[in-house]
Amino acid sequence: MLVYILRRLLMTLSVMLAAVTFTFAIFFLGPNDPAGNLCTRNCTPARIAEIEKSMGLDKPVPQQYAEYMKGLATGRTITSGGFEKKCDAPCLGWSWVQDRPVKDMVFQALPVTLSIVVGGTVVYTIFGLLFGVVAARNRGNWLDRTIVGITQFVPSVPYYILALLFYLYFMVLNPILPRAQYTSPFENPWSWFVGLIGVWMIYGLIQATSYVRYVRASMIDNLSGDFVRTARSKGLSERKVLISHALRAAMAPFMTLVGLNIAADLSGAVFTERIFNLKGMGDLAIRSFDQQDLQVISGVVLVGALFVSIGNLVVDLLYGVVDPRVKLS
Repeated sequence: MLVYILRRLLMTLSVMLAAVTFTFAIFFLGPNDPAGNLCTRNCTPARIAEIEKSMGLDKPVPQQYAEYMKGLATGRTITSGGFEKKCDAPCLGWSWVQDRPVKDMVFQALPVTLSIVVGGTVVYTIFGLLFGVVAARNRGNWLDRTIVGITQFVPSVPYYILALLFYLYFMVLNPILPRAQYTSPFENPWSWFVGLIGVWMIYGLIQATSYVRYVRASMIDNLSGDFVRTARSKGLSERKVLISHALRAAMAPFMTLVGLNIAADLSGAVFTERIFNLKGMGDLAIRSFDQQDLQVISGVVLVGALFVSIGNLVVDLLYGVVDPRVKLS
């Protein structure tokens, strides 16, 4: 078990190193002009050269990469407008548009996005498993056909349209649910819950439709397995057979799917944040894109890659817990 954990940790670290290198190459070595993008009007060559020097773009590429990596580990000193400013570790860069560390901007927006994704994941996990099991248990009857029909219809409508309609009819015209707002759970947990419950419901229920049919198919396959027939022959109740054997066996592939979709959940939060006016990482990335602030965009991409890697690591470590057939070694 310990060897498996160490191997997974090393693999996660290698993925993160690759993500850092890839992010640096795309945003700072690609076919773009960071200094020219920041200075688009009435910019003299001297002013562009000054910006390039402040961003370190006048140095050799290996030296730029070394300073970039050093900033992530120990921090670095940024020269902006003739003044030296401290960028503490992990230094994700400096926003030349807002003249502040990228880390402060990203870490201010990160809790909002994590709250949306984590809360939505809890909702679609619960409803995806629940309706998937119900459909499999009632295979072929009207309840099964109704559930499968809904899961086929809902994804055919773009998510942003459903979210806009939900926001309009349930939060504006008929305020059944409170307007979405973010409050830190460490300051006021109840306000945090109430402010995001509507967002979690629409986001989680729509996402659950993608998992119901997967769980249903997996449950149907497991219910016809030898280990389920053996459990029934031992006289176990149908409920215990369904939950402790068939569902537990179906959890491992379900968790794999959830882990793979973490990146999609993070990117999908862009629409949610825009529609419900939540200042998360997606909203920050869109605003930074409009302002040509590549430092902030690269910081968002890097932090997003970090959480995708961590999410996949957690899923891998949970395999042995949910499925006894999996041996972590």
